[in-house]
Amino acid sequence: MGKRLAARSVVDEKGRIIVPKPLRSELGIAEGSQVTVQVEKERLVVSRVVEPDEFINDMEGFVKEGSELPLVDPLSLKRIWEKT
Repeated sequence: MGKRLAARSVVDEKGRIIVPKPLRSELGIAEGSQVTVQVEKERLVVSRVVEPDEFINDMEGFVKEGSELPLVDPLSLKRIWEKT
């Protein structure tokens, strides 16, 4: 990511907002995707929900052997994540 995308949309009578396709594509949001919606500094922020398994796969290989960082069992991270 890194590029800044913006688009206009409207709120319908039921409070729904259509997220334009270029923005959905950039975030990997497809039909049925779960998102979080929150307010940050007077802005509505929509984020794709990242599942624990996806997070673990993305982080795999970040800490190299011999690193000063302690190695953590990915399954323990998953258990911590699922508690939240």
